Amino acid sequence: MRKRHHDDSNEELEETFQGLSNLIDSPEEIEADTPEFVEETSFKSSQKKLVTEDVAGRLFAVLGLARAGLPAARFLAERGARVIGYDSRSMEELGLEAKRLLGLGVEIKTGDHKFEGIEKCESVVLSPGLKIHQEPLKTLLEGIESWGTEVIGELELAFRFCPAPIIAVTGTKGKSTTTKLIAEMMQAAGAKVVRAGNTGTPLIAELSALDEDSWAVVEVSSFQLEKTPTFRPRIAVLLNLLPDHLDYHPTLFQYWSTKLKIFANQTADDVAIFNIDDAAVAAMVNGESDFISVRENIQARIMVASARQAPRAAEAKIKPGSEWMGWEHEGQWTPLLPLSSIPLRGAHNISNVAAAVAAVGAAIGSSAIDHRQDIIDRISVFESLPHRLEIVSHARDLTWVNDSQATIPAAAIAALHSFEPPITLIAGGQAKLDASAYEALGQAIVKCGATLITIGEASVMLADVAARNGLTDDKIIEAHTLQQAIIKARQVTPPGGTVLLSPACASFDQFKSYEDRGEKFREFVGRLFRR
Repeated sequence: MRKRHHDDSNEELEETFQGLSNLIDSPEEIEADTPEFVEETSFKSSQKKLVTEDVAGRLFAVLGLARAGLPAARFLAERGARVIGYDSRSMEELGLEAKRLLGLGVEIKTGDHKFEGIEKCESVVLSPGLKIHQEPLKTLLEGIESWGTEVIGELELAFRFCPAPIIAVTGTKGKSTTTKLIAEMMQAAGAKVVRAGNTGTPLIAELSALDEDSWAVVEVSSFQLEKTPTFRPRIAVLLNLLPDHLDYHPTLFQYWSTKLKIFANQTADDVAIFNIDDAAVAAMVNGESDFISVRENIQARIMVASARQAPRAAEAKIKPGSEWMGWEHEGQWTPLLPLSSIPLRGAHNISNVAAAVAAVGAAIGSSAIDHRQDIIDRISVFESLPHRLEIVSHARDLTWVNDSQATIPAAAIAALHSFEPPITLIAGGQAKLDASAYEALGQAIVKCGATLITIGEASVMLADVAARNGLTDDKIIEAHTLQQAIIKARQVTPPGGTVLLSPACASFDQFKSYEDRGEKFREFVGRLFRR
Protein backbone atom coordinates (compact mmCIF):
# COMPACT_ATOMS: atom_id res chain seq x y z
CA MET A 1 0.00 0.00 0.00
CA ARG A 2 1.28 3.46 -0.83
CA LYS A 3 2.09 5.62 2.17
CA ARG A 4 -0.14 8.59 2.76
CA HIS A 5 1.32 11.99 2.02
CA HIS A 6 1.19 12.75 5.75
CA ASP A 7 3.85 10.10 6.39
CA ASP A 8 6.53 11.46 4.10
CA SER A 9 8.47 13.85 6.30
CA ASN A 10 10.63 12.75 9.23
CA GLU A 11 11.00 16.40 10.18
CA GLU A 12 7.23 16.70 10.52
CA LEU A 13 7.17 13.52 12.61
CA GLU A 14 9.86 14.77 14.97
CA GLU A 15 8.17 18.16 15.30
CA THR A 16 4.88 16.51 16.17
CA PHE A 17 6.53 14.23 18.75
CA GLN A 18 8.21 17.24 20.30
CA GLY A 19 4.86 18.96 20.53
CA LEU A 20 3.44 15.92 22.28
CA SER A 21 6.42 15.73 24.62
CA ASN A 22 5.77 19.30 25.65
CA LEU A 23 2.31 18.21 26.79
CA ILE A 24 3.75 15.59 29.09
CA ASP A 25 6.03 16.62 31.94
CA SER A 26 9.53 15.13 31.95
CA PRO A 27 8.81 11.76 33.51
CA GLU A 28 10.29 10.50 36.70
CA GLU A 29 11.40 6.90 36.62
CA ILE A 30 8.28 4.77 36.51
CA GLU A 31 8.05 2.73 39.70
CA ALA A 32 6.44 -0.28 38.03
CA ASP A 33 5.11 -1.10 34.60
CA THR A 34 2.44 -3.37 36.02
CA PRO A 35 0.02 -1.85 38.53
CA GLU A 36 -1.24 -3.85 41.45
CA PHE A 37 -4.99 -4.03 41.66
CA VAL A 38 -5.84 -1.21 43.99
CA GLU A 39 -8.88 -0.49 46.08
CA GLU A 40 -11.28 2.18 44.91
CA THR A 41 -10.36 4.45 47.83
CA SER A 42 -6.82 4.91 46.52
CA PHE A 43 -8.26 6.89 43.62
CA LYS A 44 -9.64 9.69 45.76
CA SER A 45 -8.34 12.98 44.42
CA SER A 46 -6.57 15.64 46.45
CA GLN A 47 -6.66 17.97 43.45
CA LYS A 48 -8.76 21.07 44.11
CA LYS A 49 -11.88 21.12 42.00
CA LEU A 50 -13.62 24.29 40.91
CA VAL A 51 -16.74 25.46 42.72
CA THR A 52 -19.53 27.87 41.77
CA GLU A 53 -17.64 30.84 43.16
CA ASP A 54 -14.84 30.26 40.65
CA VAL A 55 -17.10 31.16 37.70
CA ALA A 56 -19.74 33.42 39.24
CA GLY A 57 -19.70 36.85 37.63
CA ARG A 58 -17.14 35.92 34.98
CA LEU A 59 -17.90 36.31 31.27
CA PHE A 60 -17.69 33.11 29.19
CA ALA A 61 -18.12 32.53 25.48
CA VAL A 62 -19.51 29.15 24.41
CA LEU A 63 -18.83 28.38 20.74
CA GLY A 64 -21.36 25.99 19.20
CA LEU A 65 -24.74 25.38 20.81
CA ALA A 66 -25.27 21.74 19.93
CA ARG A 67 -25.36 18.61 22.10
CA ALA A 68 -22.41 19.61 24.33
CA GLY A 69 -22.49 23.41 23.97
CA LEU A 70 -26.05 23.82 25.22
CA PRO A 71 -25.51 22.03 28.56
CA ALA A 72 -22.14 23.77 28.98
CA ALA A 73 -23.81 27.17 28.63
CA ARG A 74 -26.59 26.13 31.01
CA PHE A 75 -24.09 24.78 33.56
CA LEU A 76 -22.17 28.06 33.62
CA ALA A 77 -25.25 30.27 33.70
CA GLU A 78 -26.77 28.31 36.59
CA ARG A 79 -23.60 29.01 38.59
CA GLY A 80 -23.76 32.72 38.12
CA ALA A 81 -21.50 33.14 35.11
CA ARG A 82 -22.36 35.59 32.36
CA VAL A 83 -22.49 33.66 29.08
CA ILE A 84 -22.52 34.54 25.40
CA GLY A 85 -23.37 31.63 23.11
CA TYR A 86 -22.43 31.64 19.43
CA ASP A 87 -23.92 29.48 16.68
CA SER A 88 -24.36 29.94 12.93
CA ARG A 89 -27.89 28.54 13.04
CA SER A 90 -31.02 30.57 13.73
CA MET A 91 -32.90 30.43 17.04
CA GLU A 92 -35.61 28.38 15.35
CA GLU A 93 -33.02 25.83 14.23
CA LEU A 94 -31.41 25.74 17.68
CA GLY A 95 -34.72 24.76 19.25
CA LEU A 96 -36.39 24.92 22.62
CA GLU A 97 -33.35 24.23 24.79
CA ALA A 98 -31.54 27.26 23.35
CA LYS A 99 -34.60 29.43 24.00
CA ARG A 100 -34.61 28.28 27.62
CA LEU A 101 -31.06 29.59 27.97
CA LEU A 102 -32.39 33.08 27.32
CA GLY A 103 -34.39 32.77 30.53
CA LEU A 104 -31.13 32.15 32.41
CA GLY A 105 -29.67 35.37 31.06
CA VAL A 106 -27.55 33.77 28.35
CA GLU A 107 -26.99 36.07 25.36
CA ILE A 108 -27.20 34.07 22.12
CA LYS A 109 -25.69 35.34 18.87
CA THR A 110 -26.82 33.48 15.74
CA GLY A 111 -26.29 33.57 11.99
CA ASP A 112 -23.43 35.70 10.69
CA HIS A 113 -22.52 36.89 14.18
CA LYS A 114 -18.83 37.52 13.42
CA PHE A 115 -18.13 36.55 17.06
CA GLU A 116 -19.21 40.00 18.16
CA GLY A 117 -18.21 40.69 21.76
CA ILE A 118 -15.91 37.68 22.14
CA GLU A 119 -12.96 39.97 22.89
CA LYS A 120 -14.62 40.87 26.21
CA CYS A 121 -14.84 37.26 27.39
CA GLU A 122 -12.52 35.94 30.08
CA SER A 123 -12.77 32.30 28.95
CA VAL A 124 -13.91 30.52 25.80
CA VAL A 125 -15.49 27.04 25.85
CA LEU A 126 -15.53 25.03 22.61
CA SER A 127 -18.08 22.44 21.59
CA PRO A 128 -16.44 19.22 20.31
CA GLY A 129 -16.04 18.93 16.55
CA LEU A 130 -15.62 22.61 15.72
CA LYS A 131 -12.93 22.74 13.05
CA ILE A 132 -10.39 24.67 15.07
CA HIS A 133 -7.51 23.84 12.72
CA GLN A 134 -9.27 25.48 9.78
CA GLU A 135 -10.28 29.04 8.99
CA PRO A 136 -11.93 31.12 10.27
CA LEU A 137 -11.67 29.49 13.71
CA LYS A 138 -7.93 28.85 13.50
CA THR A 139 -7.00 32.52 13.28
CA LEU A 140 -9.77 33.59 15.67
CA LEU A 141 -8.66 31.21 18.44
CA GLU A 142 -4.97 31.98 17.95
CA GLY A 143 -5.81 35.67 18.39
CA ILE A 144 -7.92 35.02 21.49
CA GLU A 145 -5.16 32.97 23.12
CA SER A 146 -2.59 35.65 22.26
CA TRP A 147 -4.66 38.08 24.39
CA GLY A 148 -4.23 35.73 27.35
CA THR A 149 -7.80 34.42 27.21
CA GLU A 150 -8.10 30.74 28.06
CA VAL A 151 -9.68 28.49 25.43
CA ILE A 152 -10.89 25.10 26.68
CA GLY A 153 -13.18 22.31 25.51
CA GLU A 154 -16.41 21.10 27.11
CA LEU A 155 -14.58 18.03 28.46
CA GLU A 156 -12.03 20.22 30.24
CA LEU A 157 -14.79 22.34 31.80
CA ALA A 158 -16.61 19.21 32.99
CA PHE A 159 -13.42 17.71 34.42
CA ARG A 160 -12.71 20.82 36.48
CA PHE A 161 -16.04 20.44 38.27
CA CYS A 162 -16.28 16.64 38.31
CA PRO A 163 -16.28 15.30 41.89
CA ALA A 164 -15.75 11.68 40.83
CA PRO A 165 -12.69 9.86 39.48
CA ILE A 166 -12.87 9.36 35.71
CA ILE A 167 -12.27 6.29 33.55
CA ALA A 168 -11.72 7.69 30.06
CA VAL A 169 -11.78 5.52 26.94
CA THR A 170 -10.39 6.61 23.57
CA GLY A 171 -9.35 5.05 20.28
CA THR A 172 -10.39 5.34 16.67
CA LYS A 173 -12.97 2.56 16.96
CA GLY A 174 -14.62 0.63 19.78
CA LYS A 175 -14.93 3.48 22.30
CA SER A 176 -18.70 3.34 22.78
CA THR A 177 -18.86 -0.44 23.22
CA THR A 178 -15.91 -0.52 25.63
CA THR A 179 -17.29 2.37 27.68
CA LYS A 180 -20.60 0.55 28.02
CA LEU A 181 -18.84 -2.72 28.93
CA ILE A 182 -16.86 -1.03 31.71
CA ALA A 183 -19.91 0.75 33.11
CA GLU A 184 -22.08 -2.36 33.13
CA MET A 185 -19.42 -4.59 34.72
CA MET A 186 -18.77 -2.04 37.47
CA GLN A 187 -22.50 -1.58 38.09
CA ALA A 188 -22.86 -5.36 38.37
CA ALA A 189 -20.12 -5.29 41.02
CA GLY A 190 -22.08 -2.72 43.03
CA ALA A 191 -20.20 0.44 42.04
CA LYS A 192 -22.06 3.70 41.48
CA VAL A 193 -21.34 4.59 37.85
CA VAL A 194 -22.41 7.25 35.39
CA ARG A 195 -21.66 6.67 31.69
CA ALA A 196 -21.16 9.77 29.55
CA GLY A 197 -19.16 11.26 26.72
CA ASN A 198 -18.73 11.38 22.99
CA THR A 199 -21.81 9.64 21.56
CA GLY A 200 -23.94 9.68 24.70
CA THR A 201 -24.79 12.42 27.16
CA PRO A 202 -21.95 14.94 27.57
CA LEU A 203 -20.13 14.72 30.91
CA ILE A 204 -21.02 18.33 31.70
CA ALA A 205 -24.71 17.32 31.73
CA GLU A 206 -24.13 14.42 34.15
CA LEU A 207 -22.14 16.15 36.90
CA SER A 208 -25.17 16.48 39.20
CA ALA A 209 -25.44 12.66 39.28
CA LEU A 210 -21.83 12.21 40.46
CA ASP A 211 -20.11 12.42 43.84
CA GLU A 212 -16.82 11.35 45.40
CA ASP A 213 -18.07 7.80 45.89
CA SER A 214 -19.04 7.27 42.24
CA TRP A 215 -17.19 6.76 38.97
CA ALA A 216 -17.58 8.61 35.69
CA VAL A 217 -16.95 6.28 32.73
CA VAL A 218 -16.44 8.58 29.78
CA GLU A 219 -16.04 7.96 26.06
CA VAL A 220 -13.53 10.52 24.78
CA SER A 221 -12.96 11.49 21.14
CA SER A 222 -10.02 13.35 19.65
CA PHE A 223 -12.35 16.33 19.16
CA GLN A 224 -12.95 16.42 22.91
CA LEU A 225 -9.26 16.06 23.76
CA GLU A 226 -8.43 19.28 21.94
CA LYS A 227 -7.93 22.09 24.47
CA THR A 228 -7.72 19.94 27.62
CA PRO A 229 -4.75 21.44 29.51
CA THR A 230 -5.52 19.81 32.89
CA PHE A 231 -7.77 16.83 32.02
CA ARG A 232 -6.59 13.90 34.13
CA PRO A 233 -8.52 10.63 34.11
CA ARG A 234 -7.61 8.26 36.92
CA ILE A 235 -7.76 5.40 34.43
CA ALA A 236 -7.17 6.07 30.72
CA VAL A 237 -7.75 3.42 28.04
CA LEU A 238 -6.35 3.49 24.48
CA LEU A 239 -7.96 0.90 22.21
CA ASN A 240 -6.42 1.56 18.80
CA LEU A 241 -4.96 4.17 16.46
CA LEU A 242 -6.15 4.11 12.84
CA PRO A 243 -6.28 6.68 10.03
CA ASP A 244 -9.45 8.75 10.40
CA HIS A 245 -10.82 12.29 10.75
CA LEU A 246 -8.31 13.79 8.33
CA ASP A 247 -11.02 16.22 7.28
CA TYR A 248 -10.63 17.69 10.78
CA HIS A 249 -7.06 17.05 11.88
CA PRO A 250 -4.27 18.62 9.77
CA THR A 251 -2.23 15.40 9.71
CA LEU A 252 -2.43 11.83 10.88
CA PHE A 253 0.31 12.64 13.38
CA GLN A 254 -1.67 15.50 14.87
CA TYR A 255 -4.70 13.20 15.16
CA TRP A 256 -2.76 10.49 16.97
CA SER A 257 -0.96 13.05 19.17
CA THR A 258 -4.32 14.46 20.20
CA LYS A 259 -5.49 10.98 21.17
CA LEU A 260 -2.44 10.58 23.41
CA LYS A 261 -3.36 13.74 25.34
CA ILE A 262 -5.56 11.42 27.38
CA PHE A 263 -2.37 10.43 29.27
CA ALA A 264 -0.70 13.86 29.37
CA ASN A 265 -1.60 14.86 32.93
CA GLN A 266 -1.62 11.44 34.55
CA THR A 267 0.79 10.74 37.40
CA ALA A 268 2.21 7.60 38.96
CA ASP A 269 -1.01 7.36 40.99
CA ASP A 270 -3.00 6.79 37.79
CA VAL A 271 -3.31 3.87 35.37
CA ALA A 272 -2.81 3.88 31.59
CA ILE A 273 -4.25 0.87 29.75
CA PHE A 274 -3.16 -0.11 26.25
CA ASN A 275 -4.77 -2.65 23.92
CA ILE A 276 -1.77 -4.29 22.26
CA ASP A 277 -3.95 -6.22 19.80
CA ASP A 278 -3.78 -3.02 17.75
CA ALA A 279 -0.52 -2.89 15.80
CA ALA A 280 0.14 0.83 16.29
CA VAL A 281 -0.54 0.70 20.02
CA ALA A 282 1.56 -2.45 20.46
CA ALA A 283 4.52 -0.83 18.70
CA MET A 284 4.36 2.16 21.04
CA VAL A 285 4.16 -0.03 24.14
CA ASN A 286 6.99 -2.30 23.00
CA GLY A 287 9.32 0.55 22.03
CA GLU A 288 9.15 -0.42 18.35
CA SER A 289 7.39 2.69 17.03
CA ASP A 290 8.84 5.78 15.42
CA PHE A 291 5.84 7.64 16.79
CA ILE A 292 6.43 7.49 20.55
CA SER A 293 7.56 5.05 23.25
CA VAL A 294 4.90 5.19 25.93
CA ARG A 295 7.13 3.71 28.62
CA GLU A 296 9.50 6.65 28.23
CA ASN A 297 6.90 9.40 27.97
CA ILE A 298 3.92 8.45 30.12
CA GLN A 299 4.12 8.75 33.89
CA ALA A 300 1.08 6.63 34.77
CA ARG A 301 1.47 2.99 35.71
CA ILE A 302 1.08 0.98 32.51
CA MET A 303 -1.28 -1.95 32.11
CA VAL A 304 -1.52 -3.99 28.94
CA ALA A 305 -4.62 -5.77 27.62
CA SER A 306 -4.90 -8.38 24.86
CA ALA A 307 -7.38 -10.99 23.61
CA ARG A 308 -4.66 -13.02 21.93
CA GLN A 309 -3.77 -16.44 23.33
CA ALA A 310 -0.12 -15.61 24.03
CA PRO A 311 0.33 -11.83 24.32
CA ARG A 312 3.65 -10.50 25.50
CA ALA A 313 3.50 -8.91 28.95
CA ALA A 314 -0.29 -8.58 29.03
CA GLU A 315 -2.02 -8.34 32.39
CA ALA A 316 -5.64 -8.53 31.18
CA LYS A 317 -5.94 -11.39 28.72
CA ILE A 318 -7.07 -14.88 27.82
CA LYS A 319 -4.60 -17.22 29.45
CA PRO A 320 -3.20 -19.79 26.98
CA GLY A 321 -5.24 -22.96 27.22
CA SER A 322 -7.98 -21.19 29.14
CA GLU A 323 -11.51 -20.31 28.10
CA TRP A 324 -11.58 -17.37 30.51
CA MET A 325 -10.72 -13.69 30.35
CA GLY A 326 -8.97 -12.41 33.46
CA TRP A 327 -5.83 -10.91 34.97
CA GLU A 328 -2.35 -12.22 35.50
CA HIS A 329 -0.23 -10.39 38.06
CA GLU A 330 3.11 -11.54 39.46
CA GLY A 331 2.44 -15.03 38.15
CA GLN A 332 -1.00 -15.31 39.74
CA TRP A 333 -3.93 -15.93 37.37
CA THR A 334 -7.35 -14.57 38.34
CA PRO A 335 -10.18 -15.48 35.93
CA LEU A 336 -13.15 -13.10 35.65
CA LEU A 337 -15.23 -13.85 32.53
CA PRO A 338 -15.72 -17.11 30.62
CA LEU A 339 -15.48 -16.50 26.88
CA SER A 340 -18.79 -18.31 26.48
CA SER A 341 -20.50 -15.45 28.35
CA ILE A 342 -19.42 -12.80 25.82
CA PRO A 343 -22.17 -12.30 23.21
CA LEU A 344 -20.23 -9.85 21.02
CA ARG A 345 -19.06 -10.84 17.54
CA GLY A 346 -15.58 -10.35 16.14
CA ALA A 347 -12.00 -10.56 17.45
CA HIS A 348 -11.92 -6.77 17.74
CA ASN A 349 -14.78 -6.90 20.25
CA ILE A 350 -13.00 -9.53 22.34
CA SER A 351 -10.08 -7.09 22.47
CA ASN A 352 -12.51 -4.44 23.67
CA VAL A 353 -13.62 -6.81 26.43
CA ALA A 354 -9.99 -7.35 27.47
CA ALA A 355 -9.48 -3.59 27.76
CA ALA A 356 -12.70 -3.30 29.77
CA VAL A 357 -11.60 -6.10 32.10
CA ALA A 358 -8.31 -4.26 32.66
CA ALA A 359 -10.13 -1.04 33.54
CA VAL A 360 -12.52 -2.78 35.92
CA GLY A 361 -9.64 -4.52 37.65
CA ALA A 362 -7.72 -1.28 38.05
CA ALA A 363 -10.80 0.55 39.35
CA ILE A 364 -12.42 -1.84 41.82
CA GLY A 365 -9.92 -4.69 42.18
CA SER A 366 -11.04 -7.49 44.47
CA SER A 367 -14.63 -6.23 44.44
CA ALA A 368 -14.88 -7.47 40.85
CA ILE A 369 -13.90 -10.97 41.95
CA ASP A 370 -16.37 -10.87 44.84
CA HIS A 371 -19.11 -10.09 42.30
CA ARG A 372 -17.81 -12.32 39.51
CA GLN A 373 -21.10 -14.16 38.94
CA ASP A 374 -23.01 -10.87 38.87
CA ILE A 375 -20.61 -9.58 36.21
CA ILE A 376 -20.92 -12.78 34.18
CA ASP A 377 -24.71 -12.58 34.34
CA ARG A 378 -24.68 -8.95 33.20
CA ILE A 379 -22.26 -9.48 30.30
CA SER A 380 -24.08 -12.59 29.07
CA VAL A 381 -27.07 -10.37 28.22
CA PHE A 382 -24.97 -7.39 27.09
CA GLU A 383 -26.57 -5.59 24.16
CA SER A 384 -24.25 -3.94 21.70
CA LEU A 385 -25.04 -0.39 20.71
CA PRO A 386 -27.06 0.34 17.57
CA HIS A 387 -25.25 0.49 14.21
CA ARG A 388 -22.36 -1.69 15.45
CA LEU A 389 -22.67 -5.22 14.03
CA GLU A 390 -26.35 -4.97 14.90
CA ILE A 391 -28.38 -7.90 13.58
CA VAL A 392 -31.66 -6.38 12.44
CA SER A 393 -33.31 -9.40 10.81
CA HIS A 394 -33.00 -13.10 9.97
CA ALA A 395 -35.64 -12.90 7.25
CA ARG A 396 -35.67 -15.29 4.27
CA ASP A 397 -32.77 -17.38 5.64
CA LEU A 398 -30.45 -14.36 5.48
CA THR A 399 -28.78 -12.47 8.34
CA TRP A 400 -29.07 -8.70 7.89
CA VAL A 401 -26.45 -6.69 9.78
CA ASN A 402 -26.35 -2.95 10.40
CA ASP A 403 -22.75 -1.82 10.92
CA SER A 404 -23.32 1.75 9.72
CA GLN A 405 -20.90 3.10 12.32
CA ALA A 406 -18.04 1.55 10.30
CA THR A 407 -16.90 4.73 8.54
CA ILE A 408 -13.30 3.74 7.78
CA PRO A 409 -11.82 0.72 5.97
CA ALA A 410 -10.36 -0.91 9.09
CA ALA A 411 -13.81 -1.07 10.70
CA ALA A 412 -15.33 -2.72 7.62
CA ILE A 413 -12.48 -5.24 7.52
CA ALA A 414 -13.15 -6.16 11.17
CA ALA A 415 -16.83 -6.59 10.33
CA LEU A 416 -16.08 -8.90 7.38
CA HIS A 417 -14.00 -11.10 9.66
CA SER A 418 -16.86 -11.35 12.15
CA PHE A 419 -19.10 -13.51 9.90
CA GLU A 420 -18.76 -16.74 7.99
CA PRO A 421 -19.22 -16.75 4.20
CA PRO A 422 -21.22 -16.21 2.11
CA ILE A 423 -21.23 -12.44 2.71
CA THR A 424 -22.64 -9.61 0.66
CA LEU A 425 -21.03 -6.33 1.67
CA ILE A 426 -22.83 -3.03 1.12
CA ALA A 427 -20.19 -0.30 1.20
CA GLY A 428 -19.76 3.28 0.07
CA GLY A 429 -20.73 6.81 0.86
CA GLN A 430 -18.42 9.77 1.32
CA ALA A 431 -14.82 8.53 1.56
CA LYS A 432 -12.88 9.96 4.52
CA LEU A 433 -9.50 8.78 3.20
CA ASP A 434 -7.84 8.58 -0.19
CA ALA A 435 -8.13 5.50 -2.40
CA SER A 436 -4.85 3.96 -1.28
CA ALA A 437 -6.22 3.59 2.25
CA TYR A 438 -8.91 1.22 0.88
CA GLU A 439 -6.49 -1.33 -0.61
CA ALA A 440 -6.58 -3.52 2.50
CA LEU A 441 -10.38 -3.54 2.34
CA GLY A 442 -10.25 -4.68 -1.28
CA GLN A 443 -7.94 -7.50 -0.26
CA ALA A 444 -10.23 -8.50 2.63
CA ILE A 445 -13.29 -8.61 0.36
CA VAL A 446 -11.49 -10.97 -2.00
CA LYS A 447 -10.12 -13.12 0.83
CA CYS A 448 -13.60 -13.51 2.34
CA GLY A 449 -15.10 -14.35 -1.05
CA ALA A 450 -17.65 -11.58 -0.53
CA THR A 451 -19.88 -9.90 -3.07
CA LEU A 452 -19.56 -6.11 -3.06
CA ILE A 453 -22.51 -3.77 -3.60
CA THR A 454 -21.43 -0.13 -3.78
CA ILE A 455 -23.43 2.99 -2.95
CA GLY A 456 -22.82 6.72 -2.83
CA GLU A 457 -19.99 8.98 -3.94
CA ALA A 458 -17.29 6.36 -3.34
CA SER A 459 -18.94 3.70 -5.56
CA VAL A 460 -16.50 3.91 -8.46
CA MET A 461 -13.45 4.13 -6.21
CA LEU A 462 -14.47 1.08 -4.16
CA ALA A 463 -15.29 -0.95 -7.27
CA ASP A 464 -11.90 -0.08 -8.77
CA VAL A 465 -10.06 -1.02 -5.57
CA ALA A 466 -11.89 -4.35 -5.33
CA ALA A 467 -11.27 -5.17 -9.01
CA ARG A 468 -7.61 -4.23 -8.70
CA ASN A 469 -7.28 -6.75 -5.86
CA GLY A 470 -8.88 -9.56 -7.87
CA LEU A 471 -12.62 -9.38 -7.23
CA THR A 472 -14.35 -10.52 -10.40
CA ASP A 473 -16.88 -8.37 -12.23
CA ASP A 474 -19.79 -10.66 -11.37
CA LYS A 475 -19.15 -9.93 -7.68
CA ILE A 476 -19.14 -6.13 -8.04
CA ILE A 477 -22.59 -4.54 -8.22
CA GLU A 478 -23.36 -0.83 -8.32
CA ALA A 479 -26.48 0.46 -6.59
CA HIS A 480 -27.36 4.14 -6.60
CA THR A 481 -29.20 4.10 -3.28
CA LEU A 482 -29.23 2.07 -0.10
CA GLN A 483 -32.74 0.83 -0.85
CA GLN A 484 -31.60 -0.48 -4.25
CA ALA A 485 -28.59 -2.10 -2.59
CA ILE A 486 -30.86 -4.00 -0.18
CA ILE A 487 -33.03 -5.29 -3.03
CA LYS A 488 -29.97 -6.40 -5.01
CA ALA A 489 -28.47 -8.03 -1.90
CA ARG A 490 -31.58 -10.15 -1.42
CA GLN A 491 -31.30 -11.29 -5.03
CA VAL A 492 -27.61 -12.29 -5.01
CA THR A 493 -26.98 -13.59 -1.45
CA PRO A 494 -27.25 -17.39 -1.13
CA PRO A 495 -29.47 -18.91 1.60
CA GLY A 496 -27.69 -18.93 4.95
CA GLY A 497 -25.62 -15.91 3.98
CA THR A 498 -25.10 -12.51 5.58
CA VAL A 499 -25.93 -9.10 4.15
CA LEU A 500 -23.58 -6.68 5.86
CA LEU A 501 -23.95 -2.91 5.73
CA SER A 502 -20.43 -1.83 6.71
CA PRO A 503 -19.84 1.21 4.51
CA ALA A 504 -16.19 2.11 5.27
CA CYS A 505 -17.24 5.69 4.46
CA ALA A 506 -19.00 8.63 6.02
CA SER A 507 -22.71 9.03 5.35
CA PHE A 508 -23.07 12.71 4.50
CA ASP A 509 -23.47 12.30 0.74
CA GLN A 510 -26.93 10.73 1.20
CA PHE A 511 -27.78 10.81 4.92
CA LYS A 512 -27.71 13.14 7.92
CA SER A 513 -25.39 10.86 9.90
CA TYR A 514 -24.27 7.25 10.22
CA GLU A 515 -27.16 6.81 12.66
CA ASP A 516 -29.62 8.00 10.02
CA ARG A 517 -28.06 5.61 7.50
CA GLY A 518 -28.35 2.68 9.91
CA GLU A 519 -31.93 3.51 10.79
CA LYS A 520 -32.84 3.69 7.09
CA PHE A 521 -31.22 0.29 6.56
CA ARG A 522 -33.26 -1.19 9.39
CA GLU A 523 -36.41 0.44 8.03
CA PHE A 524 -35.85 -0.70 4.41
CA VAL A 525 -35.08 -4.28 5.44
CA GLY A 526 -38.23 -4.35 7.58
CA ARG A 527 -40.35 -3.00 4.72
CA LEU A 528 -38.91 -5.48 2.23
CA PHE A 529 -40.05 -8.48 4.24
CA ARG A 530 -43.42 -7.12 5.33
CA ARG A 531 -44.66 -7.22 1.74
